[in-house]
Amino acid sequence: MNSKTVQIALFVIFIAVAGGGLYFGLSGSSSETNEERTAQTVHILKYSDYQCPACRDGYELIKPLKEEFGDMVDVEYRHFPLSGFQYSRGAAHAAEAAREQGMFDEMTALIFDNQAEWSRGGAEEMFDQFAEEIGLDMDQYYEDKESEEIHARVESQREEGIRRTVNATPTYFMNGQKLQQNPRTYEQMKSIVELYMYRSN
Repeated sequence: MNSKTVQIALFVIFIAVAGGGLYFGLSGSSSETNEERTAQTVHILKYSDYQCPACRDGYELIKPLKEEFGDMVDVEYRHFPLSGFQYSRGAAHAAEAAREQGMFDEMTALIFDNQAEWSRGGAEEMFDQFAEEIGLDMDQYYEDKESEEIHARVESQREEGIRRTVNATPTYFMNGQKLQQNPRTYEQMKSIVELYMYRSN
């Protein structure tokens, strides 16, 4: 074997080794699992209407996220009362009055869980019953529920939603990005959350 043939053979071997290293290096990075990446907290901003049936369904998709992911998921509720629902604003005012006493989540749960009942009528009385059930100071609750501050807070959130192109409920923003299509099942919601939780910065 002459020197030229040896040089060619060595060159071919070098290319094969380098190419193989590159291939397996890329393969290794693409097969990286979620557990090997650094998870980041996912902030979910939800614009919602308490009387909207789709929002109640959305509430049921959001609720298990906290149970599964804990502090890795931060859920923030925004009011977006729709004109087509008679009791939406009253529900929002009751929830915000409960927030003043640190019981927003508890009030929200009761409002959504009983949506079918109060949507047929007697909504304000039922909201007051919920307030008693969760142990609110009722004098403060009544005062807060009718206050200009609470009413302005609800309207401000609705106007904020309009500025952010919200035109239906529920509308979700994940880490500031608006979802173009809402998840229909918990598995779909979970997959979206995990995508944002483990996505590259």
